[in-house]
Amino acid sequence: MNSVSYSSMIPGKADDVVVYFVYGTLCLGQCREKCWPLTPLSVHPAWVEGTLFGREDYPALRPGNQRVGGECWFFAKRDTERVTTVLDEIEVTNQPGHPNLYDRVELRANLIVSSDLTSSADLKPQNTADPRISWTASAYHYATDPLLDGFNRLTEQETAFGKFSVWPAEKWRSTSVL
Repeated sequence: MNSVSYSSMIPGKADDVVVYFVYGTLCLGQCREKCWPLTPLSVHPAWVEGTLFGREDYPALRPGNQRVGGECWFFAKRDTERVTTVLDEIEVTNQPGHPNLYDRVELRANLIVSSDLTSSADLKPQNTADPRISWTASAYHYATDPLLDGFNRLTEQETAFGKFSVWPAEKWRSTSVL
């Protein structure tokens, strides 16, 4: 896969793309960034509602009401099966003979666009009816209680993009990622 960075292009048609929200080791600059089987159409900083847990090696997402920062990776719809198969293997989801480590879920992911940066302390969600800003994305929730596996609940912190729970803690410390 080619080197990828955040893109200013937001895909226009939801019918033509599939979106994956990632918040940990599959993000740009993290240890599994190169595990994606194809180069995405684009990658954008984004957030979802949930509760984020972390430990040194990787994070865990569960349902909740925090704003959890991560990335939306956009692929052509025709690549759905290939990308999903690889991500399911990485996340130990639907693997014969193995209990799920993560469960694949669909979430509403909200892109963070440059206009959001003008008021990062009071960042409000964009019009979630706008299909360019809010997308249905596949994501992975930790299948069991993360606290039982040595994770700690992460709290929201101020980042260059606003207040989010992020893993690792230093993620989004500068606006140079845009």
